[in-house]
Amino acid sequence: MKEKKAKIKFLNRFNAIIVIMLIIFICIISRLIYLQVFKYDDYTDKANTQARRFLPEKAPRGKIYDSSGNILADNKTVYNLTFTTTDDSSKYFYDTMKKVFKLLDDRKDEQQDNFNLKIDNNGKPYFDFSGNSDDTKKAQEIRFKRDRGLNDVAKRNIPELKNKQELTDGDEDKINQELLKINAEDTFNYLLKFYTMYDILNPTAKEKQNYKQYYTNKEIADVLLKKYSIKDLRRFMIVKDAIKMQSYSGFKPVTIAYNIQKDSSYIFYQKLSDLPGIDISVEPMRTYPYATNYNLASGVIGYVSSIDSSKKDRYEEKGYDLSTDLIGKAGIESAFESVLKGNTGGTTVKVNSQGRKTEELFKNESSPGENVHLTINKNIQYSVEQTLKDRLNYVATQYVDLQDNKKSNFNATRGAAIVLEAKTGRVLALASYPGYDANIISDPNELTPEISKQYFSPDYDKLGQEFINKHHLNKTVDDLFPKDKSGVRQDKYDLLPKPFYNYATMGLIPPGSTFKPLTSLAGLQEGVIDSGTRVNDANGPYTNKLLGTQQFHDDGVHGTSVDIKKALAVSCNFFYYETGMRLYEKNGGNITALDSLAKYAWQLGMGNDPNSKTKGSTGIEIGESFGQTYNYQYNKDQTLMYGRFDLVNALEAGNYEGRSFVQLDIGNKDDDSDELKATKQKFKDYIFDYLKNNNSSSLTGVNQFIKGLDPLLDQLQKDSKVFSDRVKKYNESGKKYSNANVRAAIEQFIYNENALINTPAQLVLASIGQGVNNFSIVQVANYIATIVNGGTRYKVHLVDKITDSTGAVVQEFKPEVLNKIDISPTNLSLIKQGMEMANTDDLGTASSVFKNFPIPTGGKTGTATYNEQIQDQIGRSAYGVYISCAPINDPEIVVAVVMYDGAHGFLGADVAKAAYETYFKDRLQKDYPNYQPTFSYTFNSPVPDKKEDTVNK
Repeated sequence: MKEKKAKIKFLNRFNAIIVIMLIIFICIISRLIYLQVFKYDDYTDKANTQARRFLPEKAPRGKIYDSSGNILADNKTVYNLTFTTTDDSSKYFYDTMKKVFKLLDDRKDEQQDNFNLKIDNNGKPYFDFSGNSDDTKKAQEIRFKRDRGLNDVAKRNIPELKNKQELTDGDEDKINQELLKINAEDTFNYLLKFYTMYDILNPTAKEKQNYKQYYTNKEIADVLLKKYSIKDLRRFMIVKDAIKMQSYSGFKPVTIAYNIQKDSSYIFYQKLSDLPGIDISVEPMRTYPYATNYNLASGVIGYVSSIDSSKKDRYEEKGYDLSTDLIGKAGIESAFESVLKGNTGGTTVKVNSQGRKTEELFKNESSPGENVHLTINKNIQYSVEQTLKDRLNYVATQYVDLQDNKKSNFNATRGAAIVLEAKTGRVLALASYPGYDANIISDPNELTPEISKQYFSPDYDKLGQEFINKHHLNKTVDDLFPKDKSGVRQDKYDLLPKPFYNYATMGLIPPGSTFKPLTSLAGLQEGVIDSGTRVNDANGPYTNKLLGTQQFHDDGVHGTSVDIKKALAVSCNFFYYETGMRLYEKNGGNITALDSLAKYAWQLGMGNDPNSKTKGSTGIEIGESFGQTYNYQYNKDQTLMYGRFDLVNALEAGNYEGRSFVQLDIGNKDDDSDELKATKQKFKDYIFDYLKNNNSSSLTGVNQFIKGLDPLLDQLQKDSKVFSDRVKKYNESGKKYSNANVRAAIEQFIYNENALINTPAQLVLASIGQGVNNFSIVQVANYIATIVNGGTRYKVHLVDKITDSTGAVVQEFKPEVLNKIDISPTNLSLIKQGMEMANTDDLGTASSVFKNFPIPTGGKTGTATYNEQIQDQIGRSAYGVYISCAPINDPEIVVAVVMYDGAHGFLGADVAKAAYETYFKDRLQKDYPNYQPTFSYTFNSPVPDKKEDTVNK
């Protein structure tokens, strides 16, 4: 009995508590041993990782120099305000940012703002994506939303995809379309919740849980907007978003303010202890010494800007940091991005809870990019740009065309020019007007939303109406700037100037009479004309039995005895019509003979053989369009392509060349049934397949073709309610519908289109530089250089060499021959004499500019219509084109100029003269001391030198 009582006493409550406590302590000690011993390495690595930060050290881009060592693109040191994410900086984020924003505002420094979700003056969010096309902007918008998780929202809005795990490409396309439906305001409200911005209200744990689980995006926005303005909320959102986007590439600081004032950086340094996570970094910024005051060579140099989110994957693979790195977006900056880009270095450091560096772990040295030395001479470049600008302004505001009795209301706002070394292909000047200030584009603080919109998203509604009013046009904005399927207005007729469009390399223009030296060369080399050839340009329009009833008019009467030299001097169309026809007859008078001019043009770089597998190019390093000369296959393809639009317009208008008929319904419409779409397509294919298969100036089987239209028209009436209703209305008016009138109109259309394709009419037009001929001004200059240098076509190039940071030459670019053509010295002499007469003879088309210039020059003017039928109605006029070379006996340089809507070619001759005065300055001052320059800036350039002693000359 006693033993039992003792046992009960041992198992009392006190002892039980002791046992439980022992067990708890054993568990705690075991856990500590596990964490401190067995998991020591894992948690040490984790703690070190969270305490580590990589502080990037950006490498300066390589510099860009002109041919004399003047710096066209440089770097300067800037101070940036950064934020590093740590426990403390996250905890006090909003308090810190409020202090930061106040300091920035007080100092008038700008917060960095690359965020594509903007707020307008009415407090409404909107997207601001830059790009040359609506598709580009859509791609950027999709990427923007996907990067921020909105694709999950879009997926939940699509019932069939809501619970689907594995998505096909088609599913992703559906999600993308749904993403585009999410407007800017909904996106903004979504991000307020996505970035838990209700934390700014210091909510309790329960309130925070409610915001997270029960409040909608709109409800959270309403709560926040009661205390903060939408613009203030966006300022916090910009930083939150930058942190999120930066997190994809590791623990690195984000930039809050770029290029703050130096004094501001000192103030922030003094207050760092009160601003957890905030620091000052120093890095190089791209700068363009001649951009702000002169916009010098902006089309050549280009600019740098942030990486589009739509190109994220491509650049991440190359090692770019999308959140901070800038890339070349145009010109040399873009073409030589891999050369100019330096190798970014940086330091890996340990930081404390406030984000301050406590220890430097290791460092990777950065290395600057390599330097690009251009062939451009800044003084010649300035002379050309300034004169081009002045001449365009003169044509737009003062010039009166006495011949057409047209006053100074020309839309002369765009143009381009090139100065090319005739025997090397080196570009001494390349101008595109208007240009732009690359310093504004490359500095986030300068590129305000207003400037960005002006440059990248112009208001065509406003600008279009201003254009209509200025030029007194009987048109609407919808006529001149129609909306595409997405509702975005397009500059259909290229009416407004585009600063970022390089008119020199990308613009394709009809050369007009500047093509005549090429026609002269072909005619002389083929022997169909020579020095003794005379034509009679005094008897009205040009006709030829092989042209049937087609006639071609001349701009003036040039006499009964026009030889090749006079033809070039006075720009006699009649002479070149005849030359074109003689080439056609000499080479067989068939389809092959229609390429009589083309085979010479191709050798001179004016287009290339459509059957060739090589891509046409002048060789210039920056982006270019390469235009095509008239040839049979190209002309046929173009005629058939554009003929479809002409046919649809004519048949839907119910009138073609005076033939009236019931309006057809053959244009494609989104709401057409599948049957109707097929009927319309079959109808159009029937017509154009006939044209495509007819390879003769005469129409074979035309009667059978016309009969075949009846069943197609009947089927169209059956399937198209629009057309059948029109027929019904026509019959109700007391008339009787018949297919006959429509057939007659289509038959006339067929004859007209076939004449464009299979007769020498287009060859005749091409002989004077009209028709389908379209080239860049670079092509035009290079073809003239090829002729006047004796037949060697050089690759056009802008870059002389590449050097490293020490000045050592890494790569050198020598003149490169692309082709040679054997030109008879006699023939070359005739062409040069004619071009010299154009500049010096009393009747020469450019003699008013060059007659008294002491250095002998040659030239050729060209006035090429934009569209003779509609140009006056839409505010367009002829392209003014001018080409020249000097000295004419042994040409060193060639100049080519185009002024869009420039009225006449001779008006651009002053641009060439300014180039000559600058290029030949020393020679003119030495050999012709009494010569007074026409332009004050050609002998005394106002553009200062900006050189470095270390630059290799």
